[in-house]
Amino acid sequence: MTNKFEHQHQLKPEGIKGNLDNPAVPKLLRWLPTAFLLSVIGLGAVGTLLTPEARRWPAGPLLTGEAQAEYEKQNLDAHVPWRGPSVDLWGGLNYRLFGEARDGALIGKNGWLFSSEEFQTGKNDAQEIRNKLAYIGQVRDELARGGSKLVVALIPTKARIYADQTGAKVPAQWQPVYQEFRRRLEKAGIAAPDLEAALSAARKPSHEVFLHTDTHWTPFGAVIAAQTLAPVIRAMQPDLPPASYSTGAKPAAQRRGDLLRFIPVPAGQGPKPDTVQEPEYTRSDSGGGLLADEPLAVTLVGTSYSAPSKENVWHFAGALGRALNTEVLNAAQEGRGPILPMRDYLSSKERRDNPPKVVVWEIPERFLRVEYPNTDKNSGPSVME
Repeated sequence: MTNKFEHQHQLKPEGIKGNLDNPAVPKLLRWLPTAFLLSVIGLGAVGTLLTPEARRWPAGPLLTGEAQAEYEKQNLDAHVPWRGPSVDLWGGLNYRLFGEARDGALIGKNGWLFSSEEFQTGKNDAQEIRNKLAYIGQVRDELARGGSKLVVALIPTKARIYADQTGAKVPAQWQPVYQEFRRRLEKAGIAAPDLEAALSAARKPSHEVFLHTDTHWTPFGAVIAAQTLAPVIRAMQPDLPPASYSTGAKPAAQRRGDLLRFIPVPAGQGPKPDTVQEPEYTRSDSGGGLLADEPLAVTLVGTSYSAPSKENVWHFAGALGRALNTEVLNAAQEGRGPILPMRDYLSSKERRDNPPKVVVWEIPERFLRVEYPNTDKNSGPSVME
C-alpha cells in the first residue's frame, strides 16, 4: 500500500461524539459527567464496605497485578450491586442529554447507528492492510493447488454506503481504502467485484441495504451482493450442479440490532428497532444438497454476514445459491472475523472430501485494519504451517 494509508493516531469524527465540547451545551451539563462520577465513587465506596464479598480480600500478595485483577473480577464486578445499574444509568443519561452511545457505537441521523470501528484509525493500519493483501494471495495459491478459484466478496462499511446518515465523514485516510484494496486484489488476479458501487446504487428509502440498528446488511443488501457476485463466478466457467429455488418470506417482525446494546435505555425510548421480513430459500427441484450427497461447486467462507444462526435474517448463502442456481456450502462462522474461518476451512474435512470449483471469501472492509497472528508476508495459512 502507498503511504496515504499511514495513520499515526485514532480520529474522533466531528458531529457524532464530543458533544460536551460544543459551546452550545449549557455549562451545568458540562459538569454533569464529573458530578455523576463523584457520586458513583462516593456511593460505591459505601456500597463496597457494606458488601461482604467486596471485603473478602484475595489470598497472597495484594500488590501483584494478578491478585488485583482477580479481586476486581470475582468480587467487585460479580457481587457489588451498584456497578451494573450505575453503568446503565450513565449510559441512559448520556444518550438522552447528549445524544451519545457507549463506546463501541456512534449515533447518526434519523435513527441510524454505526459501529465505531468504522471510524477508527491507527498507526499500524497500513501494515495490516499490506498483511491482508499478502495473506489473501497465499490463500489463493493454496486453494489453486486443490483446483479451486478464489472470489473475494469485499463488503464496504456501512458508514461508507450511508455516509450521509453518519453526521460525520469517514476519516480521510479511509476514503480510498476500499477501491484501492479491491484494485490490488484484481491486479493480483483475484476476482473482487465492486460491492460498494452495487450497494450504493441499490439503496433506497424503501429498500435499505444495511440495517439501521445493526452492523449487518439487510436481506435486500445480501441479494444485491449475491447478484453482483454471480456473473463473476459464472465467468470462471465452473461446472455448477444445477439447483432450483423457490423464495418466500416470513411475516415482517421487529429486530433489535446488535448496536442497540450500546444504548442502555428502556425499549421504546431509544432508536427504533428495524422491521425485517426474513426471506426463505427452499430447493424446489429433486436435488437435496448435502442430504443427497451431490457434488457442490461453490463454498462460502466468511463472517456473521454469511454464517447460519438464529440472528441471521439476511441469508446471504441462500441468496447466492439462488443467484447461481446451484447449492452453496456455507462454511462461514460467526464472531471470529474473516481470517480464522478461512484457516479452519483450509484444513477442514469438507474441503478435503468435497473440493469446490470456487470459494467465495466474504471479508468486511472494517476488518482490514484488525491484526491477526501469522498474516504477514512471511507466514502462510495455518494449513501450511
